[in-house]
Amino acid sequence: MKTNLNLKFAYLTLVALIFFISACSDSVVQTIPCSDINSDTVWENRNDGIDYVLNCVVKVNARLTIEPGVVIECKANSGIVIENGGSIIAVGTNNEKIEFRGEADAQGIWKGIFILSNNPLNELTHCLIMHGGSSSFDGITENKANIRLANNGKLTITNSLIAKSGKDGLLIDGLDASENNPLVNCSNNTFSNNQNYPISMPSSCATSLDGVATVFQNNGNNKILLRAGRMIGGHMWKKMNVPYLVDGIAMVGYFSNSGNLTIEPGVRVEFTGDAGLTTGDYSTNSWLKIVGNSSERVILTGETQLPGSWKGVAFQSTHPNNEIAYADISYGGSSSYTGATQKRANIHVGAWSAGSLTISESSVSHSAAWGIWVSSNSASISVPPSVIYSNNALGDLFDEP
Repeated sequence: MKTNLNLKFAYLTLVALIFFISACSDSVVQTIPCSDINSDTVWENRNDGIDYVLNCVVKVNARLTIEPGVVIECKANSGIVIENGGSIIAVGTNNEKIEFRGEADAQGIWKGIFILSNNPLNELTHCLIMHGGSSSFDGITENKANIRLANNGKLTITNSLIAKSGKDGLLIDGLDASENNPLVNCSNNTFSNNQNYPISMPSSCATSLDGVATVFQNNGNNKILLRAGRMIGGHMWKKMNVPYLVDGIAMVGYFSNSGNLTIEPGVRVEFTGDAGLTTGDYSTNSWLKIVGNSSERVILTGETQLPGSWKGVAFQSTHPNNEIAYADISYGGSSSYTGATQKRANIHVGAWSAGSLTISESSVSHSAAWGIWVSSNSASISVPPSVIYSNNALGDLFDEP
């Protein structure tokens, strides 16, 4: 009887040991192989801590699904590229976030995530993407970010933290991405402690931002960089918690490609040197509406608060929707839209093509030349007393004969 009990105990002990060894084996941190992912793959939640270690650049040519709670530690200059035939589905939960983080808590440890794929499944939700932007995937120094998105790609980013990049938080390639806006949705995110801009994108992509629900804090340049380009179709710049900064000429429509842009109440747009905003040349069906309200005005101004800091805003279409109301336009007049040195102003009505404008309840100030210039190819505009002029170097309104 005693022998049987001893055998039974030994058996149970062996079973427990096998179970323990198996459990320990499952909890071992896994190194991600340095080879292309060519078949559908799931990165499972294996541990309470780090689940996977990445020490190279992995190219994904299939569906990569990452489970809630997964933590990926990324070694120096490692990265993830979602190729044209691949997709990434990283959807965590509020309690089980997915983490992509560097091996040290510092800016610019690994390259980040580069999405070339235009698969609509591409999604980063309830994720922490940190410590990327160490170097570029293509050797171009400027192209460094935690998340880089090709201008013909596709991505949804929601409820996520994008932090501590060695350059930008989110970088979208190109200038003219309007007809295939790669950013499906960018909402309820936090961008913090990125070395340069939290977001750098073509101006056409800003319509995918959600507004004040997104948080921006402690970034090197705490502004949303809009790298100009053409906007085709309908666009809206919503009020954000930081200014937009336009670099170059942001153009609404162009010839037969019509576009429209509405700038909402409370928006602040700054412009780099000689940058500007205009409806496109000879785009008769394009329009620009800059309309605030009595409590939330729209501000268009230079990044540097000096006369002539930017080109100004131009209306090169005669569409009846062209309007400025409850807005403050200042520090423009660096140059004209036609190259004629005398045609400089905060507001240009007409340039290469005729323009028209309704303006009210606004201020026009600190131009390096004129407050408003109306070109000879455009009809005179009516400026009501609710428009206040001040400190425009050459005068307030010039109606070219």
